[in-house]
Amino acid sequence: MDRIKRLYTGDSADGATKRKWKLLLVALFSTLFIAVAVIGIAASVRSSNENPITVRRLLQSHATIQSACSSTFYPDLCFSAVAFSTEAAGRISSNKDVIEASLNLTIAAVQHNFFAVKKLIADQGGSFTKREKTALHDCLETIDETLDELHEAVEDLHLYPKKKSLQQHADDLKTLLSSAITNQETCLDGFSHDSADKKVRKALLAGQVHVEKMCSNALAMIKNLTDTDMEIERRAMSSRKLREEEEERPASEAGWPEWLSAGDRRLLQSSTVTPDVVVAADGSGNYKTVSAAVAAAPEQSSKRYVIKIKAGVYRENVDVSKKKKNIMFIGDGRTNTIITGSRSVVGGSTTFNSATVGEPTTAF
Repeated sequence: MDRIKRLYTGDSADGATKRKWKLLLVALFSTLFIAVAVIGIAASVRSSNENPITVRRLLQSHATIQSACSSTFYPDLCFSAVAFSTEAAGRISSNKDVIEASLNLTIAAVQHNFFAVKKLIADQGGSFTKREKTALHDCLETIDETLDELHEAVEDLHLYPKKKSLQQHADDLKTLLSSAITNQETCLDGFSHDSADKKVRKALLAGQVHVEKMCSNALAMIKNLTDTDMEIERRAMSSRKLREEEEERPASEAGWPEWLSAGDRRLLQSSTVTPDVVVAADGSGNYKTVSAAVAAAPEQSSKRYVIKIKAGVYRENVDVSKKKKNIMFIGDGRTNTIITGSRSVVGGSTTFNSATVGEPTTAF
């Protein structure tokens, strides 16, 4: 051991040997440090397993905190303040919980500032100018107002979202937090004149800025929460309104497209529609083909021209030109009246011309 001591303290002239023993001692201390760290981690895990708050729950809480804090201007401060608060971390399960925890931690910080100002006045009151004393007492007043506003915000959050409309909750909470932020600035503004004032300002700056940032984070989370909930409410109300309109709509109109007029709906529903012409493949109608009936229809008609197509298979491509307006086809059912053409893209036709019924926007 004496030899080790001499080598380490420089009693030996052999520099290489000294460096070798120094490395050995560093390695020894590093090993001891790692061992202590491992023991500490093991104790922490054992403690968390014995605690009713499981590791999984803590991880879930931290994920919720991180999500809520992501909407703030100071996310690192937001997360660290709440996540490492032993009182708050285990009770986090929603964004609302994160906001409440953040507000309570902000209240504690404001209280600390209050007592710091009181102590400053008590310890150095005799050395302050009249203006500095006035500014310090102004700080105490604004800090007291901040405490009232934050307590009111916590109470309002407890009632959220039941006692008032979401919009009213949002407006009240945002007003309270905005006022609290302004109070910190008002306190510091009282010490922005000469160099003596600025020394006092420097003594208060860190605490006031910390509270201002905490209030800013709470305000951002409140805005994100209320905006999200109001959007969900708006969509729910819109959906409910659509359902109510659908329920109020007469049964005779249900299921029809909006662009179809009421007259056309009645016409299609009527069991006694009188067609203008009848198409029948067996020759019992006015025409044997749909194309022939369309060709004979009036051009630029101002009223519906109804073509009744009897049951049968009509192997044709029906072209309805732009001049043939207000034409309506009525069949005997889609499984009974079938119109099928032979044009296809493979056969040389274009997609437009391969349609079974052309110009569908002018035909019904």
